[in-house]
Amino acid sequence: MAANTAGFAAQCPAGRLHTPPDFGSFVRVLPPGTSMSAMQTTSVTADPIDLDPFADPIALPPAILAADSPNGTLYALVYAAATNSAEPGRRPAAYGLDENQLRAEQPQIFDLLATEFSAMYIGFVDQKMLRSGTPPRPARLHAMVYPCTEPEIVALTEMPDFVRLTLNAASAGDSDMLCAACLRNAYLARNLDFRYLVHAGKQLANLLRDEPERLAALLRRLEP
Repeated sequence: MAANTAGFAAQCPAGRLHTPPDFGSFVRVLPPGTSMSAMQTTSVTADPIDLDPFADPIALPPAILAADSPNGTLYALVYAAATNSAEPGRRPAAYGLDENQLRAEQPQIFDLLATEFSAMYIGFVDQKMLRSGTPPRPARLHAMVYPCTEPEIVALTEMPDFVRLTLNAASAGDSDMLCAACLRNAYLARNLDFRYLVHAGKQLANLLRDEPERLAALLRRLEP
């Protein structure tokens, strides 16, 4: 893993070659000394979105995490992935074979490849509260990265600054594509609750009121 104050890059295990976390998926990094086996399944208590999908967007308070969510947990959004040679400076060569043939005839080739993904910070746990934005310090090298639970995704995407944060993600390349992908994932985490898409659309309309074409393109990507 490589990490800085904006995000981190992590290498997938050998068994997940070519299968990094999806673009726009939510991941977390646990603090030192904490393992998944030592934790219960994280439960997040978050205020529900407004029941009226046509009501004006409201600012939601920080979500309160369960007692087993350790301080220092970092949350991030996956925005890029790549598979390259595991040896710096060496470029993989094409062999003219499909993957099954290559595994049968040249299995050692796959030991020379590595899949990595990059993620930007979107929040962290401080005093059992979910805070948005950049954490006080980056993830540690060799830290393990885990997928977020559905309740965590719900809490993260109800943070008041979440939509603005993704729209302004300069380090993520196409921030509009990232915003649409993570909002669709949030929609799935809510069991296809269409009210959430309406609520997110109203937030986008407020933020992009001076950019109608950009807004229209984003809303089309949110269509279920």
